[in-house]
Amino acid sequence: MTLFLQRVFDSFANGSAYAALAVAISMVFRSTGVLNLAQGQMAMMSAYIAVVFAALPGDRVAFAGWLTPFATPWPIWAAVAAAVVVSAALGALLEYTVIRPMHGDPVPTIGATLGLYLLIGVFVVKHFGGRQRFLGSPFPQEHTDRFVIGGARLWFDSIGLTLTMLAAIGLLALVQRTTKIGLAFRAITSNRDSAALVGIRVERVVMSGWAVAAALGGLAGGLIAGEFNVRPSMMERLLIFGLAAATLGGLRSPALALAGGYLFALAETMMSGYVGFIDSQVTLVWALGVLIVVLSVRPSGLLSRKAARGSLQA
Repeated sequence: MTLFLQRVFDSFANGSAYAALAVAISMVFRSTGVLNLAQGQMAMMSAYIAVVFAALPGDRVAFAGWLTPFATPWPIWAAVAAAVVVSAALGALLEYTVIRPMHGDPVPTIGATLGLYLLIGVFVVKHFGGRQRFLGSPFPQEHTDRFVIGGARLWFDSIGLTLTMLAAIGLLALVQRTTKIGLAFRAITSNRDSAALVGIRVERVVMSGWAVAAALGGLAGGLIAGEFNVRPSMMERLLIFGLAAATLGGLRSPALALAGGYLFALAETMMSGYVGFIDSQVTLVWALGVLIVVLSVRPSGLLSRKAARGSLQA
């Protein structure tokens, strides 16, 4: 029982990152019908931006010269918060300059997100140094910073990361349900043409959706950096699990995407812990297999077929 409980606790941090990326992917897909393949790379760049803001004087030489003025030793929480703001601005900029000129045509738009995936990777290597960096966590990480429950250790940073991501996603849901911008977003999700006819500025709302999705992914990237070192490939694995989680909601249900993130993290932890021949690479293949099967057998995921048809008609 102790081992099982430990595996559950161990899945919290990864589950929060998977869920955040899945919700971000779902948000963009609901509003635009586009699968953003660059979501993970945008989150990775956000982690490097946080590294710059938190950099000590001796670390500044690794960055391009134009980044040096931003390399100030801020507290980690402040560096992550600043990176989230910058990520939101970049998300809005990318939507305006790269995605909007595609006029909603899905094939070239997905190609554009793939191009962004490659471009961001090259940009990070060239300007941020590209080497592995350590950011740390804004939450306590000493060996004594833990609860012991049933013999299993629940670390404070895992609790902090999980609660922060759940709070951010919960706040996003509240905004969508109770504010005018949230109502506008739900309107264009339901029927984009009708939303435009009643005076909703669709392009501005879609840009806001990209900004929020980038900010959410950036928050995940900054916080998960306390669990993994910051490196150009840090979000590739997480993106696969995020995509797999988002498919459980047919790419249109943030709630199911959220649940899918934690479900995949729990399954990954249990499989690698109890099945001897399964390592991290095998669990990645398993996630890809689930992604392919769900899209082939039930494209609407766990979303009801009635709801899926309504989304497609929009």
